[in-house]
Amino acid sequence: MFDLLFEAGGMIVMPAWIALAAAPWLGNAKPAIRIATGFVIPAVLALAYVLLVAVYRADAGGGYGSLDEVGTLLRHPGMLTAGWYHYLAFDLFVGTWLARQADRDGISPVVMIPCHALTFLFGPAGLLAYAALYAVRPVRTLVRELERRHRPLARFGLALFVAFAVALVAEMLDSRTLGGVGVWVKPMKFMASVGLYAWTAAWLLGELPSGRRRSPLAKGIAGVIIVAGAAEIAYITFQGALGQPSHFNYSTAFHAVMYTLMGVGALAITACSLPLAWMIGRYAKHMAPAYRLGAVLGLVLTFAGGAGAGIAISMNGGPTVGAAAGGAVLPLFGWSLTGGDLRVAHFLGVHAQQVLPAVGMLIAMATAAVPGRTLAMAGGGVVARPGALGLGAVWTVALAYAALIAMAWMQALAGRPLLG
Repeated sequence: MFDLLFEAGGMIVMPAWIALAAAPWLGNAKPAIRIATGFVIPAVLALAYVLLVAVYRADAGGGYGSLDEVGTLLRHPGMLTAGWYHYLAFDLFVGTWLARQADRDGISPVVMIPCHALTFLFGPAGLLAYAALYAVRPVRTLVRELERRHRPLARFGLALFVAFAVALVAEMLDSRTLGGVGVWVKPMKFMASVGLYAWTAAWLLGELPSGRRRSPLAKGIAGVIIVAGAAEIAYITFQGALGQPSHFNYSTAFHAVMYTLMGVGALAITACSLPLAWMIGRYAKHMAPAYRLGAVLGLVLTFAGGAGAGIAISMNGGPTVGAAAGGAVLPLFGWSLTGGDLRVAHFLGVHAQQVLPAVGMLIAMATAAVPGRTLAMAGGGVVARPGALGLGAVWTVALAYAALIAMAWMQALAGRPLLG
């Protein structure tokens, strides 16, 4: 009987959670759904809880005075089932409250989907996730600005970050590993990387005049990023869900072809930085010179360093050089600590498109704040405009960053780890 009650509770709340998550897109049905999920169903579950406690509490023993007493209490299947209904009722009630609160706070219903998933699976974790969304208001402002600049790329990036949150939940629930790490780790890394790439492209395309944003070239850049990025993420996630490798997998003709196509897609995505750099350099005349130069150099370095290191990884048959199998890795990044790792240079190259535009923007802001039209240079009474000094500073940082990529590349090829 208790197994039947357990299954009945799950069968009741599962469609309720799905309806709650989908309610923002169901028009006039939304109020009725929220009445059901926020009152009717929790009340039914609460009634079942009260009846179970009334019938089985006396026989269960135990209590709430210590952890041992609670353990004794929940050993009785009737009280354990009551606890299950307690959990289902309160989580659904809280999930509905969060959905209403999200409407008032202007939080996207797409972003609320992982919050609902966390609330259903881990209770307070969903509430904490919503609190984080509410607290990080600048992120919400950033998403709105990205949508203003380039809506398709902004929403594609947002979708990938939502998928990242779902994959994070899957990683918490799934104990399978592949190559010593969880099967969902690689999909999460690529979701975050491609999502950030899409958002960066959306931001920089937004610096173009409105007519250029709608040009065939700009549309082509966005289309390649979205189509190739979605295909790449879909296959990597599919392979992760199967517990099989996506990269360097030649086990069948299908996997070999898919790996080749992934390489072509990754190269196409990275190559989009070159025409974007050209458009920024030629048409974004309103940008501060240091900021524009930082954007152009960052995009060029992204292709040179990111694509170059990616090709080197493929030709090497893997990212490591002289690393011990199953050796220690750097936490979070997974870079080898026992041998060279080309992923370090790849990481630095790919993120040049964020680092150098940000540096250029900061330098432009700093030089704009310098009083007067000229600055005295040390030695010889030479004078220079603040703007010229800003461009020189950007070139200096860009060259230093390029040298850092080259050093990481050579260190990896020499079989030396980043640390140690």
